[in-house]
Amino acid sequence: MANTTKLTRRALFKKLIHEISKNAQEIDPLFEKYSRKIYNGRRYSSLNYKNKLKYKNTKDAPQELERIGIINSGLNPYTGAWTVSQAIHLLRRTGFGHKKVDVDTLLGLSLNNAVNLILNVNATPPSPPINYYNNIEPDENGLPYGADWTNNAFNSDDIGNDSNGYRTASLAAWSLGLALNQDITIREKMTLFWYHFIPIDFEFVKQSSNRYANTNSARICYKYMKMFRDKGTGNYKSLIREMATQPAMMFYLNNQANSKTAPDENFAREIMELFTLGKDVTNIYSQADVVLAAKVLTGWRVQNLNTTNEVTNFVADKHDESTKSFSSYFSGTVIPNSGAAELDLFIDMIFAKSKTVSEYICRRLYRFFVYYDIDDNVEANVIVPLAQFFVNSNWEILPVLDKLFKSEHFYDMANKGVYIKSPFDLIIGTMRTFDVNINVSDPTNYEAQYELWNTFNYVMGDMEQAMGRIPNVAGWQAFYQKPSFHEYWINSNSIQRRYGLVEGMLYGFDIEKNNLTTRIEAKAIEYVKKFPNSIIEDPNLLVDECIKYLLPIDLSPSQKNILKSQTLLSNQASDYYWTGAWNTYLADTNNVDNMNIVKNRLRNLLLTIVQYAEYQLM
Repeated sequence: MANTTKLTRRALFKKLIHEISKNAQEIDPLFEKYSRKIYNGRRYSSLNYKNKLKYKNTKDAPQELERIGIINSGLNPYTGAWTVSQAIHLLRRTGFGHKKVDVDTLLGLSLNNAVNLILNVNATPPSPPINYYNNIEPDENGLPYGADWTNNAFNSDDIGNDSNGYRTASLAAWSLGLALNQDITIREKMTLFWYHFIPIDFEFVKQSSNRYANTNSARICYKYMKMFRDKGTGNYKSLIREMATQPAMMFYLNNQANSKTAPDENFAREIMELFTLGKDVTNIYSQADVVLAAKVLTGWRVQNLNTTNEVTNFVADKHDESTKSFSSYFSGTVIPNSGAAELDLFIDMIFAKSKTVSEYICRRLYRFFVYYDIDDNVEANVIVPLAQFFVNSNWEILPVLDKLFKSEHFYDMANKGVYIKSPFDLIIGTMRTFDVNINVSDPTNYEAQYELWNTFNYVMGDMEQAMGRIPNVAGWQAFYQKPSFHEYWINSNSIQRRYGLVEGMLYGFDIEKNNLTTRIEAKAIEYVKKFPNSIIEDPNLLVDECIKYLLPIDLSPSQKNILKSQTLLSNQASDYYWTGAWNTYLADTNNVDNMNIVKNRLRNLLLTIVQYAEYQLM
C-alpha cells in the first residue's frame, strides 16, 4: 500500500469505532485506509508514551505490557510460571472463551497435566440433532417431534425438500449448541478447525444437482461433521482418505460427476492445493498433474442416498482406465489402471511428499491456534521441527497438538493479545465466560431451544461467520488469506455488530421462542462473585482481577486507576465508596436499592472492559 503508517491494533480499533460512530452512513475512509494494512512483526504495547516516561529506564516498565517483534522461542517445553494468564491463554485458544471453573481446574494441575486434560477428548458422541420444527411444519416423513432425524431418509426427491431445509437448520443450531455447551476439551474447537480447513457448505450441498440431495443433504452433512468431531485428534492421512469419499464432499466439490468421459478437476485440485500440499512458489505440481489426479478419482459414486444406507462405491465403467504418469514433482510416480485402489495409491503419492504436507498442515494449525504471522524464526524454530515430529508420529494429530500446547513458544508473550477474535471466539466466548444462559428453561421445548441457538447463528452470520455457512472451499479468509488474515473479521459493518451484541448481553435482553422467554444476560454480580470476597470488596484488586480474566494483556496502572474511579467509585475519591456499597449489599442481598447500586457499578466496570480494543483480541 502507498500509506505505511503504523498503528497498534488498539489504536486501529479506537479509530475505527470513532469514525463509524461519527457517521455510520458514510463510507469509512479510515477503515478503507487501514482495514487491509500489513502490520510489521508483533510489537504491541499498551503503555503509551506518557506512561513510559514515568520509568527512568524503559526496561523498568512492566514487561507483560510489551510485545517484542523478534520471536526466538521454539518447541522446548515451557518451564515458566503456570498462572491464571497461561491457563486462560490455553483455554481461549483450544476452546471458546473460558469459564472460571475451568481455569480453577487447570490451575489445580501442572501444565503437562492441564494440556493432557484439554486433549483427552471424550469418545462418546453427543446426542444427535432432532426434529424441533414439527410445530412449525410437520415432518414430511411423519417423524415425531423431538426425534433423531439423522437416520431417517426421504426415499423421493419430490417429498422432503421443506423438512430437509429444517433439518439443515437443526444441524447448524445443534452445532452451535455443542460449542456453547462444550466441555473443557478441545473437541469443539478442533471440529471447527477441520470444518474451516476442509469445509462444506450445508446449503450448497442441498442445492447441488445430485438426485435426492435436496431431500437428504442434512443427513450427509451431519455425518461429515460427525467425522471431524469423532476423529479430529486422530490420524490426518486416514482423515483425508475418509473425507475423499464422504457423500457431502462428493457433492460439494462435484467428484460425484467425475467420469472418464467428462473428467471434473475440482476435487482433484483442492485435495492437493488446499487440503494437503498447499500452493506456493515451492510447490510446482503442474496442471497436467491435476488432470491426471482427476482421472485417478473418476468412478466414485454416492449411491442409495434415499435410504439409510447411503454409501460411496467405486463404479468401474465410470473410471478412466489409462495409466497415470505424474510429473517429476511426484518423482515420476506411475499409477497403473487398478480401479478403486488408485485412490489409495494417489493419497500415498501425496503423503510421500512428507516434508511439504507436514509443513503445510503445521502452518495451518499454527495460524488457527497461535498466530497468523510465520516469519523466518517461527518457520525454523516451530514449523519445521513440528512438521518433522508430525511425520515421525505417523501423521497422528494428537502428538503434534500436545507438543505445540506444551511449548515455550505457545506461551510466549508475543502470542498473547495479538490475534483478533473470530465471531465465534468473541460471541460464544463471551457467553461462556460470563455464564450467559443460552439453554431454555424447559428442555422439552425443542423448538424454543433450537430457534434460540439459530438466532445467534444468524447474528454471527452477519459478522461473517456461521455454523454450516462457508464463503468458499478455502474456508474463512481470516485463517489463510495473505496479507490481512485476521483483519478480515473487522469491517465497518461487523465491528458495530461485534461491540453491539457484547454490550447488549451486559444490559440483558429477552428472546421469546415458542411461548418461552429466555433472558440473555451477563449478570455482573454473579460474575464477580466467582472471585473471593477479599478481592471483590477492594476496588483495586477487583479491577485487577477482572482485567486478568477478561483481557489477554494487562493495562497500565494509570488506566486501571481511571477505570476504577469512573466505574466502581462513580468518580469519587475514596476506595471505601465501593467497599462500603459492596458490604452494605452483602448485609442484605434482598434489598433491591442496594443491589442496584452495586449492579450498576459492576456492569459499568465490565462494560468498559469489554469495550476496550484489547477485548477483541486473544
